[in-house]
Formats: sequence, C-alpha cells, structure tokens
Amino acid sequence: MFLAEVYTNSSVLANGIIVRNDSKSLKVFIAFDFDIYPFTGPNRDIDFIVSLSFMTQLKGKNVLVTGGAGFIGFHLTKKLTDLGANVTIYDNLSSGKIENVKDVPKAKFIQGDILDVKKLSSLEKADVIFHLAAQVVVPYSMENPLIDFDTNARGTLCVLEKARKDDAKLLFASSAAVYGNPTKFPTPETYGFTPFSCYGLSKVVGEEYCQMYMQQYGLDITILRFANVYGSRCHGVINDFLDKLQKNPEKLEIIGTGQQSRDFVHVSDIAEALVLATGENAVGRTYNLGFGETTKIVDLAKMILKILKLSNKTAVTTTNVSWQGDVTSIWFDITKAKKELNWTPKVHLEDHLRTLIAERKMLK
Repeated sequence: MFLAEVYTNSSVLANGIIVRNDSKSLKVFIAFDFDIYPFTGPNRDIDFIVSLSFMTQLKGKNVLVTGGAGFIGFHLTKKLTDLGANVTIYDNLSSGKIENVKDVPKAKFIQGDILDVKKLSSLEKADVIFHLAAQVVVPYSMENPLIDFDTNARGTLCVLEKARKDDAKLLFASSAAVYGNPTKFPTPETYGFTPFSCYGLSKVVGEEYCQMYMQQYGLDITILRFANVYGSRCHGVINDFLDKLQKNPEKLEIIGTGQQSRDFVHVSDIAEALVLATGENAVGRTYNLGFGETTKIVDLAKMILKILKLSNKTAVTTTNVSWQGDVTSIWFDITKAKKELNWTPKVHLEDHLRTLIAERKMLK
C-alpha cells in the first residue's frame, strides 16, 4: 500500500510514522491519500507525522451508510471500500441513484427507508454508521414541513435506535442550515441554533436527539455540519450554471440577487473528514466542514464565465427573488476540525471548475 524510507531517529508505528527533527530525510510514496501534518505537541523533538491510522481503524469493520446512493454517499462508500471496510448501503432511492451503487461494486446494497424501523433493525450488526440519508431541499421543506420532519427528525431517531441496538458508533451529517442567517463570520460551532427553514430546524432536532442519545445511552456520536458540498455527480448551483450555459452561452440567469454567499467544499475533502471523524478523539464532538472561505454566487458565475472565456459575451441577470427559507451567507470557521481531526480541505473551487468544464468539453 505504501513505501517509506526512513533514516536515523524516525519511528514507524502501527498508526503512523513519527519523523524527528534530527532525521536526515524521509521519502513516502503514497497510493492512498495519507495525511502529513506538523506535530504541535509538547515533544519538540518531533517534526511531523505521516498518519496511517485512518487506513487501519476501518479495515474489516461493518459500516452502514444510510443515503449511500446519494452524491456524498457515493464518494464516501467508495473511499470506505478502498480502505477495506465491509460497507452496506441503505437507501430508498428517492433521490439517490442506482448508478452510484453500481459504481461501488464492493459495497452491499439494500433498498429501504430509514423510517422502516423493522427493516433497519434487521440489517447486519454495524460497527460504524454514517447517517447521510435526508431530505435536503430547502424549498421542499417549506412546502412540505411534515414530510421533511418525518425524514430528517424521525428518520434520524430511527437510525439512532439502530445504533443503540448495535452499540455502533454514529456519525451524523448535519448542515449549515442550523445556523440560519448568523451575524458572526466566519461562524464557529459555538454560535448556536438559529434555523431559518424547516430543513434547518429538522437538522437541529436531529442534532438534539444525537446529544440525548450520547447523554442517556452512552452512544459514541460525532456531528458533522456540512457547508455547500460540490463535486462530480452533484446537482447544485455549479452544475445549474453549466447546464444553462451549454444550452445558451449568451445568457445566464441567477436565482436571487446573486449576493448570496456560500462556503464551497469539495466532496473528496468531505469524505476524508468523515473517515477521520471515526477516530476516538472525535467522539462527542461537533465539527464545521467547509473550505473556510465564502464566495458570492455572482462571483461564482463570473469565475465560470472567465474560464469559459465568456466574460464579455454572456449577459448575466438575476431574479432578485430567492426561494423561501434561503439564507444570505454561509462562511464556516473550520479551526476546530483542522486542529482536532488534522484535516485541511485541499481542493480549491476554481481548480475544480476548470476540471469540470474540461470534462464537459465546454472549452472551444
């Protein structure tokens, strides 16, 4: 899996390679996405550590991923199977795609709903559960609050019961929507709940149930709040803009004022953070997962047009009216995740845009 050449006072451990200050050199050739990060502890003799722990902590474990047929679920399950986990995808395919399941052939797939407690509890005993299944469309949550509550709040409770039955570690996918329209930027995890949509409120309820199950039942749970996740197989504002421009490169309409801003984080970085969050140091913790920067939607449009060399050729308009429950700004403080998970997002928005545009063969 890897080849490392270590000289002098370096040490190879089960979960990493410690490299000391007086080491002459270290060469690491990596097949997987190993983390190399500075050591900031009291031992000043250590320069940096190459972490291998995330490779070993999930190998051979039974891992259940609810919503595993979705966009984030696909990337996570692919990473988990590559790490040697025994993965079961549980998804009702209401928004997930069977293609995503087929493209992770090492994973087992069971079609089912998280609200089906009997079927959920009958699944093979899990060591770790990633709970990604959710209704994530804000306008839909405002039009159908009862359905949104059932899926996101009651559904999370059903998954918590599965975790309690199995005594499994649970990682809960929450959202920036719990903050609503915060007044502090970048927004830290300690900001508090001020949801602005039914979707955001249902995620707050899910988080509160997680806290209750930790306190009352002693479950090992970690809460991860996602900013705006993008990447391949995603259907969001980026793909919306590209779809529109492929149909008509002469105009681009932005829903809302265009002044809304978002913290865009790539799905590969999210998948890495989720795996890192299975460590014991993350139990009972809540983390913001974003890039730590914010981008206005109108600036996103300009970035895409510049790459496509359409800056002076495409007329950009706005509807000036957004959907009910839409928030104005998302900008995460990710200091806590960086420090405690040794995680740093690597993919820059503009770099991915260039890759995506090249894949679509939109450059002439």
